[in-house]
Amino acid sequence: GTTQTCTAQGFFIQLMLVSPFYNLMLAWYYLLLGKNKPLSEEAIASKYEKYMHAFAMIPVLFAVMGLPLTLYNSADLWCWIAAYPPTCKNKDGTHGPDWPCERGENAWLFRWIIFFGPLWFVIIAITIIMIMLTRDVRREEKQAIAIQQQTRLRRPSFEMVEDVRREQHMQNSIPPRAQSARLERSKQMFHQAVFYVGVFYVTWMFGTINRLVQLIGGQNNVALMILHSTFTPMQGFLNFLVYRHGPCVA
Repeated sequence: GTTQTCTAQGFFIQLMLVSPFYNLMLAWYYLLLGKNKPLSEEAIASKYEKYMHAFAMIPVLFAVMGLPLTLYNSADLWCWIAAYPPTCKNKDGTHGPDWPCERGENAWLFRWIIFFGPLWFVIIAITIIMIMLTRDVRREEKQAIAIQQQTRLRRPSFEMVEDVRREQHMQNSIPPRAQSARLERSKQMFHQAVFYVGVFYVTWMFGTINRLVQLIGGQNNVALMILHSTFTPMQGFLNFLVYRHGPCVA
């Protein structure tokens, strides 16, 4: 390929960061719907939607930034943020004084400033939001069970009261593991959250480690490169498996 085709490929690969940013905004959207004082979809659309789209477009600015800085060059596996020629940097990733770079000055630094840094900020933020959502669902389910029990106790039927008392007595004698079986909705939410967040870690962990090893050691690790090139393009397929795993919790 040519410098122009390599630049184009690097630009669109950098644009992949838009997807995790939109995933963060989607997680925030569900958090707004499910928090203690939930907002309606119309309220979220009128109050927050424009800011959500603006935040998700930040990676576009990062990708455009790489064009005048000539950051997109051969990066071993594909064209991305890299110095050219490759020999213009020391083993630690910094640029040597005797080998001036024609393109991609300080590319090693921009990899972490405009890609991996924002990427892991987003992944950690999504993880925190999923934990919050799971806890909210569990709390709401416990409250619903408590209200249901109180409603039964308020019924005038003597037999109903006796049934509830017997049920409560049986619950006190049931092990905690059996009692937790009633929290089926929160269990489903927990499993969905684990699989959903796990896809981010599986997809980006190997690529991050690979680029970190290249930065620290100055050499390529074949096993890491294979894992990097295998899992990084698979996020869409893994998300498909997650959504096919089971019914979504409303």
